[in-house]
Amino acid sequence: MRKAISSFVKSKTDKRQYQYLKFNNSLRCLLVSDPDTEQSAASLNVHIGSLHDPNEYPGLAHFCEHMLFLGTEKYPKENDYADYVLSNGGSNNASTGAVDTNYHFCVGNKALSGALDRFSQFFKAPLFNAGAVEREINAVDSEHKKNLQNDGRRWSQVLASQANPLSRINRFFTGSSETLNKKGIRDRLLEFHEKHYSANLMTLGIIGKHPLSYLEELAVKYFEDIKDKQVPQLEFNEPAPYDLSLIHIS
Repeated sequence: MRKAISSFVKSKTDKRQYQYLKFNNSLRCLLVSDPDTEQSAASLNVHIGSLHDPNEYPGLAHFCEHMLFLGTEKYPKENDYADYVLSNGGSNNASTGAVDTNYHFCVGNKALSGALDRFSQFFKAPLFNAGAVEREINAVDSEHKKNLQNDGRRWSQVLASQANPLSRINRFFTGSSETLNKKGIRDRLLEFHEKHYSANLMTLGIIGKHPLSYLEELAVKYFEDIKDKQVPQLEFNEPAPYDLSLIHIS
């Protein structure tokens, strides 16, 4: 049975209506009905990130994010999702962090259902097309090389490299051709998605000018059949990344 909450504390000037749902597959969802919005949007967060990379494949979580855009069983054409969103006045993107990966889009209000249908397939039946693997490894590598000129990124990597070698913090997050262009990488990708992409680790947000009842109908239709693999949240029980006794702040 789905759990629902529709009573929220909000300002008197807030015209939006809100509803929180927890689906039968344990996916959490926040719906927002905004009568004034000119676009609809959705975001899905997976509580999986670069700290979950296998030691042998730094950057695998980021690489998985890239590959999900390149076709699904229902929509096998490589750019179908992006073409649909762009042709309906929208945009899309994604990002991989240490413990979360976030996917999102915005689109014209009338195109929300079609966009959600295509979007939801990322989390149900991606193709991970073998023909796109090398190209996307190169795309990840290009992103890494661009980051080499970013002082913030360089500083983050210096901090990571100085962490305790037994800590997950001591690793390379982005990925490159050196870390990903290995025999069997597609098999590792399939294993990663199958192991970690579970409904119980996902949180969905949808906003549109449609009534809450319609937004709920779309959310249930497209997302409640994502598999709940009952994946436990990863606990980081390894040693602390830094010896705090050596850190001095003046």
